[in-house]
Amino acid sequence: MNEVSEAIARWLEQKRRANRASAAVISVLALGSGAVVFLLATLLIYTLLTIVCSAFSYSIPWPGLVALGLTAGIFVRSMKGRQDERQLGLDPMGFWILKDICSVGPRLILEGLRQVRCCGQLGELNVAACARALTYLAGQNRAVTWQDLMLHCPQLPWPRLREQLSLLDGVLFLGEDLARVTLMDPFRLRLRWMLEQETTRPRPEPTPQPVQVSEPETLGAYEILGLSPSASVAEIKTAYRKRVKECHPDLFVGMDQQAKALAERWTRALNAAYATLNPRHGRPRPSSTGQPKSTGPPEPC
Repeated sequence: MNEVSEAIARWLEQKRRANRASAAVISVLALGSGAVVFLLATLLIYTLLTIVCSAFSYSIPWPGLVALGLTAGIFVRSMKGRQDERQLGLDPMGFWILKDICSVGPRLILEGLRQVRCCGQLGELNVAACARALTYLAGQNRAVTWQDLMLHCPQLPWPRLREQLSLLDGVLFLGEDLARVTLMDPFRLRLRWMLEQETTRPRPEPTPQPVQVSEPETLGAYEILGLSPSASVAEIKTAYRKRVKECHPDLFVGMDQQAKALAERWTRALNAAYATLNPRHGRPRPSSTGQPKSTGPPEPC
């Protein structure tokens, strides 16, 4: 059974605290901004109701409550629609832009709720168990089954361990049943570099072999982004941004050229996957086993 790397555990704890603080700040800002938009929309509807009623000499009982109810209904419908969103068809008149502007409030509230949930999950993160799993996965070049991973990391049941590892951007779950686990190659190299800094730590057995650079091209668009085929457009954007951060050149300062080359290769694969799944590129979204098509960098969002 592999040991827990103190370097990886320290890094994971620092990342957990930083991400949790960031999620808390974003949730407060998003929910607060969403509440302001809700109140402004209620005031606008109230004003329109007052003008219409005055023009037709008709009075509505409790117009403030009516405006509040209409606004709440619009927000709930918009939020449910965005959660169920699968495709965004482009139109020649550009009405999707107007739709995006009108849904600012619901989107802010949804993002705030998502960050609240993420903050809670990070607070419950078992650093020791996840660090042990990362230490084991860092020594493997290929995806391992969840049964093999549980033999080395028995502290948590598999559903719980999978939920916590999914919070880490460099961990990939493969297959339609998510039964195989691996790491992005740049992330694996960073973990191995941390292990090498622990001079008193015995080398893991077996000794890790050089990382294979052909892996990203073998992954489907959904797999490389860590998404299910039912992922919404917002989830695709969020997953892409989080994954591509793991390949940023600043994370590989002091490492060899192989690490930088791997990061560039994974960045191209992530760009191709995002361009394949983004409906605003006018391409049909593939099946869960579809491979991302070769393409250039996606348009900025």
